Amino acid sequence: MSAALVRPVAIAVLVLLAMRIELAQGLTVGYLIVLVLAPLWLPVLRQFRGARALLGTGAVALVSGVWLTVYSASAHTGSTGQAVAVSVGLVGILGGIGFVLWCRTLLPDAQVALWFGLGLLFGVTPTSELYQSNPWRFGYSVALTVMVLAVARLTGRRWLELLAVAGFTAIAAVTDARSSFAILLFTGLLVLWQMRPGRRSRSGSAVRVVVALGVLALVVYNLGQALILDGALGAETQLRSSVQLQTSGSLILGGRPELAATAGLMLHQPMGFGAGTALNSHDVLAAKSGMAAIGYDPNNNYVDVYMFGGHIELHSVLGDMWAWFGLPGLVLAGMLALIVVAGLARSVAGGTAAAVVVYLGAKTLWALLFGPLYSSATLIIIAVGLVMLRREPRQELVGNGAGIVGQ
Repeated sequence: MSAALVRPVAIAVLVLLAMRIELAQGLTVGYLIVLVLAPLWLPVLRQFRGARALLGTGAVALVSGVWLTVYSASAHTGSTGQAVAVSVGLVGILGGIGFVLWCRTLLPDAQVALWFGLGLLFGVTPTSELYQSNPWRFGYSVALTVMVLAVARLTGRRWLELLAVAGFTAIAAVTDARSSFAILLFTGLLVLWQMRPGRRSRSGSAVRVVVALGVLALVVYNLGQALILDGALGAETQLRSSVQLQTSGSLILGGRPELAATAGLMLHQPMGFGAGTALNSHDVLAAKSGMAAIGYDPNNNYVDVYMFGGHIELHSVLGDMWAWFGLPGLVLAGMLALIVVAGLARSVAGGTAAAVVVYLGAKTLWALLFGPLYSSATLIIIAVGLVMLRREPRQELVGNGAGIVGQ
């Protein structure tokens, strides 16, 4: 491919990858093109920490998903089509991350985010039921947030990034978007913290930043809960949150009872089930028992149809990866979390973390626990691709030790 075409092709594929135009069996136009272009981005993986290990673990998880499906066949019904769709989806995510890494060698990170955000905007589906119920929350919020924060980053003005985050935080507060409000508040506080005067040290303070991120997340959670219960995010959100808190003792468990189902299934069948496996009655009972233990009534269509209606959907990237790909899937989810946390910690410690990257990283960490793998795929691709750290140039002795050069 000629040098003049490389950047336009990268931009076009970023847009198509984010648009998620479905073909068949989990394959999208973007995934297909990314796989065709693999000879371009595969060599770049060695430039980024953990990239090759991530793809290697993904390959093991794919094999595990197939093996578990076959292994579970004696006691469960299965679907070859579902197994193919789930496996293709994982291949697409891993390939998409590799492609974003390649794009980072051609374009500034903020431009990569901007073009991907444009694809997310083009990919909004106005006909969906969720969109009809809340067009901002389930339609344009993520795409426009990514695009505006990317543009703010390209200006090089921190105050503009902070102003943009503050604006979107205010919008989240009045659009019944509790998690988005918390994530944007978290993002704004980190941007503000990086604006403080003083020297930065990436290596020396990265570990302390990890601890600080955890403390900050806890502070934001408690602050957000207090604001919600005080009615700052609206009466409807206040009432729903109050009921969930009284039911389970926690807004997180009350709002995401699927976590209790996941815990019940993990205790029941630690190995997982397989990419094409549907739960049997004993498995469903274990899942429902876990949900009932937190005060949630699991006998409803959401559980029987959406979660376990001929397939497994635990509304959690971590849960889905474990159920579909077993223990290697659990390890893969852990690697994704580690890459995001390490990337954010290092860049925040050095005072270089862009608001758009913090926002995407925080949303990905949330999705790992509370978002379905299918709907979180594009988020994982762009967030992990942008936050992954570059390898430092290796220092090697030259000749008889007379000098040192960076490789």
